[in-house]
Amino acid sequence: MKILSIYPYTHISSAALMIDGQLKAAISEERLNRIKMSTAFPIKSINWCLEKCKIKLSNIDLIVIPWNPSHNINTASSRWINDLRWRGEMLTNIPIHLMKILDEKPSKTMSIEFNNKKIIYLNHHECHAASAYYTSPFNKSDILTIDGHGEVDSCFFGKGVNKLIIEKDTIKYPHSIGLFYGTFTNFLGFKPDSDEWKAMALSSYKFREKNPFLKKSEKLFKLKNGKFELDLSYFDYYLFDRKKNFFNEKFIDLFGRPRIKTEKISKHHYQIAGAMQNSFEKIVFYLLKNLKDNGTKSNNLVLAGGAAMNCVFNGLLDRKNVYKNVYIPAYPDDTGVTIGATYLANFRYNKKIKRKIYHEKHNYFGPSFSDREILNELKKSKITFEKPKNLEKFIAKKISENRLVGWFQGSMEFSHRALGNRSILADPRNQRMKDILNQAIKFREGFRPFAPSVLEEDASKIFELNKKDRIYFMEKTALVRTNWRKKIPAVTHVDNTARVQTVNKKINPKFYKLISEFKSITGVPLLVNTSFNLNGEPIVCTPNDAIRTFFSCGLDLLAIGDYVIKK
Repeated sequence: MKILSIYPYTHISSAALMIDGQLKAAISEERLNRIKMSTAFPIKSINWCLEKCKIKLSNIDLIVIPWNPSHNINTASSRWINDLRWRGEMLTNIPIHLMKILDEKPSKTMSIEFNNKKIIYLNHHECHAASAYYTSPFNKSDILTIDGHGEVDSCFFGKGVNKLIIEKDTIKYPHSIGLFYGTFTNFLGFKPDSDEWKAMALSSYKFREKNPFLKKSEKLFKLKNGKFELDLSYFDYYLFDRKKNFFNEKFIDLFGRPRIKTEKISKHHYQIAGAMQNSFEKIVFYLLKNLKDNGTKSNNLVLAGGAAMNCVFNGLLDRKNVYKNVYIPAYPDDTGVTIGATYLANFRYNKKIKRKIYHEKHNYFGPSFSDREILNELKKSKITFEKPKNLEKFIAKKISENRLVGWFQGSMEFSHRALGNRSILADPRNQRMKDILNQAIKFREGFRPFAPSVLEEDASKIFELNKKDRIYFMEKTALVRTNWRKKIPAVTHVDNTARVQTVNKKINPKFYKLISEFKSITGVPLLVNTSFNLNGEPIVCTPNDAIRTFFSCGLDLLAIGDYVIKK
């Protein structure tokens, strides 16, 4: 069965293609149209997926969408839709009027057919759940998904058993942890639904011992019956475009004047962010307790939804040992629902298929380029280059001499995080490296930390991890061991944590070899690894993107395939 998944118009558009149960291609539209967080219809993504697999749209058996608009049709029916203005509106107008007569809840899925093509619209949170459960190493697990909102839900409590995902309960919008976090993001002068990780970075400077905003933040919600409720009198996000901000005057009365985007960040902004993160953790741990008490008793958890991008909480979850085993995919946010939809459809509509455990350990599903293609691009651009005999040793030596390197190799990552194929790399030993990268390369706020990529066999020596712990996707933070904090200041955050990626020799041999060469030179088995892009731009996709970005910032070298460009 060939399944094409498409997710347009919301947060970040993308497409994914699965053939006979195997994910073959996945890409976000932003990487191809070069518009950060693009919500355009993913026509470029669809075409790339089809071209990669050498098939046509006519060969596709099933098209799936990770959003079920029947919920939205139903809720809009009595207020907005009366007469047709355009005949294409019959696609929605007819179901709307039939739903008025039926007076029933929308179905779990809906579908339409044309030209022998079937399009099925799936539940958003079930697609989040599928993106985590079907790529996990578990045959049975509890499932929690948390985001701003799906069609009507903001949280999904469920379980995975063999090939089935079973819903146990939900929390309905407008009560939303994701938009609780988004409101504070907005209040702190950042862009909600986009810059939540900036607010999370601020929260590490929490000053928790004397934080006057902790109790104020807890006024905004109640925990009861295994769920939570927000006091909506403080929020305006559920009014959508009728209000400028997610917060209102009552929120301002509680927390003070909101920060303007260009305003210098002060201590009380750090404290407010810390109070927000503290409340987020309190709510989610409460939900997890309820989930586990009523779950599979497997001691396994998969976590998805935009809130699962909170690597600070994810690291704390490990240290609290709420569940023995936790899996979070590389793409828990809305980027990943296209992949989730392909898995969900594969097991739901292909009745004969049996589930084989597939523990996903990489996200290299995007475009790759041969050395010949890269060489042609370099010659076309009339760029001087060299081809070292031992690329990894050459680049490791340059990094050890404080050179900043763009690293363009293999297939592009499918997520917000670069994991060694579209990366900017630097020396973690340099105390000034964080500021250098922020000012000369990333052009972003100075308080935001950088992550380390470490050889997996050395991770537990440097970070407070067990020897068998693996963090493939930079999905969680870990404490840096005391004796290493001064050795790797560029990746040690203010709270002595780091967002770690453990690098495996089989998964990414070239990146592994590079770090090994750096270890041979310096004795340090890790590198600073940040995504290969400038602030406000998507991660580079093609050789041309890499070359243009290289010459637009303070990088010293670009390792592109087997070739090296210098300035």
